[in-house]
Amino acid sequence: MHVTGEVQMTYGLLRRMSQDAQGRWQRVMRALLLALTALAVLLATLLATLTGFNGRLLYLVLLLCAAFAVTELLPALGWLLQRRLFVEPFRYEVSTSGVDIQTASSRTQIDWSGITRIRRRRHTWLLKYGMSQIPVPRAAFSPEDQRIVDDFIVRRPEFAGDRPRRDQPEKRGPGASAGSQPQVLER
Repeated sequence: MHVTGEVQMTYGLLRRMSQDAQGRWQRVMRALLLALTALAVLLATLLATLTGFNGRLLYLVLLLCAAFAVTELLPALGWLLQRRLFVEPFRYEVSTSGVDIQTASSRTQIDWSGITRIRRRRHTWLLKYGMSQIPVPRAAFSPEDQRIVDDFIVRRPEFAGDRPRRDQPEKRGPGASAGSQPQVLER
């Protein structure tokens, strides 16, 4: 297997990659925080209308809005700080020996032996390398190349780390029995 791809990094892509890198618990908490913020704004508006101004409630609403804003500001801050690095497209090569990432200012080669887990997300493959998590955007590859990489990952049980999606059957390599290969499927 040897596939190459290239992608121009945009704020939208960086934000989607950042959201993919968050765990399920963080995504659920973010959704709950948004719902709680909306409820607090509605309640503050209603109480302010009926009883007059309430400073403590306004403080709570502002605190909830700030907590939610932090989850949106982190990708924006990353974009602003690293924008000059994103002028040139990123080039990705995935082969049987590893992953090669080339930017305008650097080149990184990662052997499969150094990767302990791969999480397949909607917009990204997240490679666990030591204490780091390296995102590889799916947008860099054609749909056919994405399927090739996904099939390669599924056939490598040492990269297991995901649970299967409920709407997809379990993928297995040739001759695999029911318990011989961990399930590594896209969420």
